[in-house]
Amino acid sequence: MESANRMIGEYFGVTTSFDILICRGSWEMEVQVISRKESAGIAFVPGGSAKLAGMTDYGLGEIVIRLDKAKFGHYVHELVHGILAPNLPHQLREGLAWYFTLKLTEGHRYAMTLPPSWVEELYVNPVKKLAGIVGNEFLKDFALGKASVEDSLLPADVRDLFLPEEVFYAKRRYGE
Repeated sequence: MESANRMIGEYFGVTTSFDILICRGSWEMEVQVISRKESAGIAFVPGGSAKLAGMTDYGLGEIVIRLDKAKFGHYVHELVHGILAPNLPHQLREGLAWYFTLKLTEGHRYAMTLPPSWVEELYVNPVKKLAGIVGNEFLKDFALGKASVEDSLLPADVRDLFLPEEVFYAKRRYGE
C-alpha cells in the first residue's frame, strides 16, 4: 500500500485522503459491499462481490481492499480513484483510474492488473483517445480537477464518458 501511494504521489503530486479499509477475506469484503449496496438502494446478490479485490466509496471517502485477493495494481487502481475529481461522472472516473493504473504499472509486468475487455472497450479506449488529443500532462491535471475540457468538441465515444451516469448506461443498453 505504501509503495503504491508513494508511486501515485510522485506521479500526480498528491495522494488520497480517503480512509483505507483492509479486508482479510471474502466474507469481510462481502460485508463491506452489502452495507454499501443497501445504503445506496442497490439489490444484494449473494456471492456477487466474491471476485472483488477492491472498491472505492466516494460518498464515504473510503477505499476497501481485499488483502487475500489484491495485487499491487489493484492498490494503485483504488488509490488513483481516491485522488480523482469527485465531480466527474462515474464512467469517466473509472476510465481515468484504469488508464493511469496501466500507465503507472506498464513497466512492471507482474504488478500490472489488466481490466476486463469490456472495461477496456467501454472506458479505457476512449480515455486513451482523450489522452492522445489533450496530452498526458493535461489529462493528469484534468483528472485532478485542475483543468477542464470542452467535451462537445471531442469524438462521440469520448464525449459519452462526460454524460450523466444514467444517460451513459441507458445509451449503452438501448443503443441510442
